[in-house]
Amino acid sequence: FNCSCVGISKCLAAYCKDDKPDACYLDISKADLYECERYAKLLGQKAISIVGGPSYAPVSIASLTRVAKDDLGLMAQPSQPKFKGALAQI
Repeated sequence: FNCSCVGISKCLAAYCKDDKPDACYLDISKADLYECERYAKLLGQKAISIVGGPSYAPVSIASLTRVAKDDLGLMAQPSQPKFKGALAQI
């Protein structure tokens, strides 16, 4: 996954690659992080407008393998989310 493919090039500082295997959310500058979060909110609003309706039934994640080192940058789960989704590799 390359952040610039979806227009979030300001997140590239957190992109793990051969020469930077320990890159993480905290590597993004505060100025770039503001822009990343602003753009992510815009993408979320667009996704909600496309999905529109209620969430579907839960999907089993039993066969998925967690590879993330941490949850830095993830916001707290809303108490009453409008939709349910999964974060699949960043």
